[in-house]
Amino acid sequence: ENEVRRVDDDTRVKMIKDAIAHLDRLIQTESRKRQASFEDIREEVKKSADNMYLTIKEEIDTMAANFRKSLAEMGDTLNNVETNLQNQIAIHNDAIAALRKEALKSLNDLETGIATENAERKKMYDQLNEKVAEGFAR
Repeated sequence: ENEVRRVDDDTRVKMIKDAIAHLDRLIQTESRKRQASFEDIREEVKKSADNMYLTIKEEIDTMAANFRKSLAEMGDTLNNVETNLQNQIAIHNDAIAALRKEALKSLNDLETGIATENAERKKMYDQLNEKVAEGFAR
């Protein structure tokens, strides 16, 4: 049982690291494509989070099936199987919730950064236009 939990923890850590690396790639892609609209980026992050959710759910289903089979072969009672499965599923559901929260935080950070850049860019254009107008006024 401890062996199974350690593998599950390693798998979970790998999935979380992969998810964070994927989000990093999304942010780098956005930096290269300044013209991409917010809605496209939002949709891409949402799709990515949904795909991660489905991938993790698939892993959970596979682990649950393997776990059930192993415990049945060891002759454990059905109550023990159910309790252990529910605990594993609860742990992974927490991981899924944390991933979604991280994805939303990354998206919000990205939107805030772009909004700040746009505000700074507008301020620079306004100042430039003001100087041009002063130049024409002379």
